[in-house]
Amino acid sequence: MKKQSYWIGLALSVIFLILFFRKTDLGAMWAIFASVDYRYTLLLMAINILTLWIRAVRWGYLLRPIKKVPLNELYKATAIGFMANNLLPARIGEIVRAYLLGSRARISRTASLATIVVERLFDGFTILFLFFMVLLFMPFPPQDRSRMITPETLKTIGFLSLFFYGLVLTILLLLRFQNDQARRLIGFFLERLPQRLARPVREKIHSFVSGLEVLKKDKDLLIIILYSFLLWGVLSLSIYLLYLGFHLKLSLLSAFFVETILVFGVSIPSAPGFIGTYHWACAAGLLFLGVEPNLAKSFAMVLWLTNFIPMTGMGLLVLWKEGLSLRGLQRTRE
Repeated sequence: MKKQSYWIGLALSVIFLILFFRKTDLGAMWAIFASVDYRYTLLLMAINILTLWIRAVRWGYLLRPIKKVPLNELYKATAIGFMANNLLPARIGEIVRAYLLGSRARISRTASLATIVVERLFDGFTILFLFFMVLLFMPFPPQDRSRMITPETLKTIGFLSLFFYGLVLTILLLLRFQNDQARRLIGFFLERLPQRLARPVREKIHSFVSGLEVLKKDKDLLIIILYSFLLWGVLSLSIYLLYLGFHLKLSLLSAFFVETILVFGVSIPSAPGFIGTYHWACAAGLLFLGVEPNLAKSFAMVLWLTNFIPMTGMGLLVLWKEGLSLRGLQRTRE
């Protein structure tokens, strides 16, 4: 199954790369690369390092009901996790984060993973909020109705995503606030299993539920929401700054739009580093806004590099300083 998921992701990356480079004028792209003001790319790389710090601080609030973890430990686990997503198959970065922090901070790895699930929910709802704000207030250029992607299509995708995140949140809230009923329901099914299997499953579920404790903390929830908007606001601002480097006259709202399209794009299974899906989604978002195809593709390639290089480099640096290895991280997946 693991090999199958790897090959599926690799195949999808190849398909999206073919779609991305189809009908590309390499000469025109080279001329575009030569005209870019690369000072903005250095600023973007610094901003991406900053987003790791924002994620680490927010994660600390998610973990606070379990244990107060030092920020440096949170940052190291976050940096290594995002690097793992860029270099290792099957997007094991989140598992790596939970495993490393659980080992270093001496907390349940399952509870640590539960906080990451909640973190992803906050990310999802924040992105969807920004997405709907864009659809409400940003004027879109005229679209060819024969295209697969139209404003109506985007609204449908947004509502389906909202339904999915709402369903997951409902399940987590039931686990947290209706714990006795949830335990009885889970116990009903576990009784059908041999005791040697049922016991560890029950323990893992209990640990996972303990990681949802933050859902009861109103003050911490508000802080987490604010950090979520800060995170995605900064990420969208980085796209706007690269507009300046490419001499594109697009609005800040359009940067929020491209960021949300990127999030939908990288949710598709892919090879490590979101190769292909990231590039295609970014270019598709810009094409939707009326940007010339070669310019959109050049922008996507540079934006991907400004994310990949600092995230991977910082993660590898922390990995080396901590005396860890990529092979050891791969074993974490087991």
